[in-house]
Amino acid sequence: MVRTEFEKIKSACSILIVGGGPTGVELAGEIIFDFPEKKVTLVHSKTSQKALDWLTSKNVEVLLDQSVNLDGVSDGLFQTSNGEVIEANCQYVCTGKPMGSSWLKETFPKDSLGIHGRLIVDENLRVRDHKNVFGIRDIPDIKDMKYRYVAQKHAHIASKNLKLLLMGEKECKILKYRNFLEAALVSLGRKEGVAQFPFVTFSGCNPGKIKSRDSFVGRSRKQLGLNPDR
Repeated sequence: MVRTEFEKIKSACSILIVGGGPTGVELAGEIIFDFPEKKVTLVHSKTSQKALDWLTSKNVEVLLDQSVNLDGVSDGLFQTSNGEVIEANCQYVCTGKPMGSSWLKETFPKDSLGIHGRLIVDENLRVRDHKNVFGIRDIPDIKDMKYRYVAQKHAHIASKNLKLLLMGEKECKILKYRNFLEAALVSLGRKEGVAQFPFVTFSGCNPGKIKSRDSFVGRSRKQLGLNPDR
């Protein structure tokens, strides 16, 4: 599949990317890094100014405050909500998708799921107790869903608490969920990147060295006990 998409991008003269979140920006960066001659158009409601400056410096056409009719006006032509027509040989949809958690309804009571399809849990990441609803919340938060490292911390707390409960440990030993520092790293090609923290955003080679080299694949493999270099 990866080879197929690579060949499709390689043979295309113009590429449309719908969605300017981390996935869309990183995809645009990868394409421009390997194929600087391609005409790449990215359509989104808004995007980071740092990422926008980098994309436009690489001749990516960025259309903000617009959406795209993905059905197409005709073959290879797409119309934006502002009436602009974009010609593209291939397109990628990088917008957010609803959470695929409908299967949970078969396991848990209907009111155990929040409005976004996530389980409602207590501060220890245990599924909602219907006899005691104090302190329940829909976790992870919407903003947390963008960050893989937050999901890993959720998994660590949930698995650790499960082990403690199976071992018969007291309530005071159970770990509690807490909000983590909100931070985001977005690759811009394979040498640069954008780092966003609560009070500062910066771009360039330094954030690129943190993530853009392998997109944390080596780190993830190491956490799983695998050889990070393979």
